[in-house]
Amino acid sequence: SASASASSPSVELAPGDALSGEMSTADAAAVLVEALRRPESVNATFSAAPRSSSSPPPAAAAAIGLDDEWLKLVGPEIYRRPLEAVTPHEAASWLREFARQLLRPGQGLPTPVTVADLPDGVLLRFVTTGYGYDSYEKEEARGAEDKWAEGGERARGNPDGALRLLAESEPSARLRVARAEMAPGTLVKETSEELLLRRLAKGIDELEAAARRSR
Repeated sequence: SASASASSPSVELAPGDALSGEMSTADAAAVLVEALRRPESVNATFSAAPRSSSSPPPAAAAAIGLDDEWLKLVGPEIYRRPLEAVTPHEAASWLREFARQLLRPGQGLPTPVTVADLPDGVLLRFVTTGYGYDSYEKEEARGAEDKWAEGGERARGNPDGALRLLAESEPSARLRVARAEMAPGTLVKETSEELLLRRLAKGIDELEAAARRSR
């Protein structure tokens, strides 16, 4: 039935047209039925395909269910990777430090950001105009707690979309990045996103490598 196929581990989803491949009629019909009833699919574009070899194995996918596939459309999600050597709590703390590095002179993104903590990570909010830093000497003179408290106020301008950087423990230990606050007319900051994801992937690789060495 369509409802049975809808939870099948044989299907994966992705925002946009990232996926391709031949699907069974039953799986294609199940995805269409789900799209009609799922709030995640409203105003979203997505592709569906048979599960790739790089996706979770069927047993793990079946345990997670297709809900986790539809979650990719919220934002939408632009990055996902498992956490293997650090806990989600450790990764969330690291994400907050990583985000605040973007507020330092010479370390920012092409589009300025402000930073706000989330329970499981951090929110980077893009702003459209202005970017202010104190001198390097003043930055160094401030204590760590002051820098942490002021992190969300470093850039000035109008909010213009955001990214949520999350370290999650459920349904499995992982790191995700998803767009947020994408009001109609908000442009995707492609250059800033690409740079951020490169730095993020490199940083997580180094964090997990260090954790493995310390064991």
